[in-house]
Amino acid sequence: MAAKAGVAVSTVSRYLNDDSVSPPMKAHLSRVIESLGYKPSRTARNLSLGLKGCIGVVVDSIQDPWFTQLLTGMEEELQSRDISLMLLSLELRDTYDAAIAFEWIDERRVDGLIIAKCHRRDKELVKAALSAQLPIVAVAPDETLSDVAVLRADNIAAGRTLGAHLADLGHTRVAFAGGPSASVESRHRLQGLRNELGTHGIQVRKQDICFCDSYDAEEGAAYAETFLRQRTRPTAVVLGSDALAIGFIRAAQQQGVHVPGDLSVAAFDGIPEGARSWPGLTTMAQPMREMGRDACRRLFTAIGAAEERTVLYSMTLVVRESTAAPRTAPRA
Repeated sequence: MAAKAGVAVSTVSRYLNDDSVSPPMKAHLSRVIESLGYKPSRTARNLSLGLKGCIGVVVDSIQDPWFTQLLTGMEEELQSRDISLMLLSLELRDTYDAAIAFEWIDERRVDGLIIAKCHRRDKELVKAALSAQLPIVAVAPDETLSDVAVLRADNIAAGRTLGAHLADLGHTRVAFAGGPSASVESRHRLQGLRNELGTHGIQVRKQDICFCDSYDAEEGAAYAETFLRQRTRPTAVVLGSDALAIGFIRAAQQQGVHVPGDLSVAAFDGIPEGARSWPGLTTMAQPMREMGRDACRRLFTAIGAAEERTVLYSMTLVVRESTAAPRTAPRA
């Protein structure tokens, strides 16, 4: 190919490896390559660079609808690259097991690691990867992490937006039910909600705050049983995730509670199920597919040169049928 193009072999190598080549030379080599019918092999390139051509993705459960959207974004990014993906559910058999991920690291089976919703229990996994100098990207971690690239939604701002929406509707007593109390996401969402409602003279009382054991729909249904036993209760409730809210609404409707007539419900994440359920769920939507694409891009960048930086993504308020003015609110 170099002889056909009339250039040095090193110039062709730089072109194929995306190194610095002048625009006119790129155009010339592109024409030569096309005339020869040559298709560069990224697999061969990875081998020459000592790479496996594979990344590892770790999550609690691949059945999490939030993660499904994230994975779609990863797939969209990987379609343009000859890079494969190995996927691990840490709770595949309902018990935490990270042994396979440690094998990936110890045996250098992957070129980098993406950890979705990293928890405190995953810190040993992060430590092992850092010790092996394996690039890591953490997406929406429930822990404060250092020395790794972090992608997360701006949950405080999202909480404020949701608080403003409910205050504008006329709600003066709002409850909050998050995921686990140790969750950074839950604490930040509550913080933003309380701060914004406070500017409207509305206090989120301690008795109206609850933290569930997980973000699953079953936990939302269990919280509904407790919430609905109150003699007097808030006119709106904010759940820490769409899955919690969907479980909550289902349980409330089974007890004859009309949403939003008797109770407004809102949440965070923006999973597709929130639009398909009835009433449609008002939510703060994360750009999950964008985050999945960016996680791959940042990991590929980190494989070449370490990069430590936290990126915050704005969430978008999606108003649907699950929120409305309380029946006791004064008319405008």
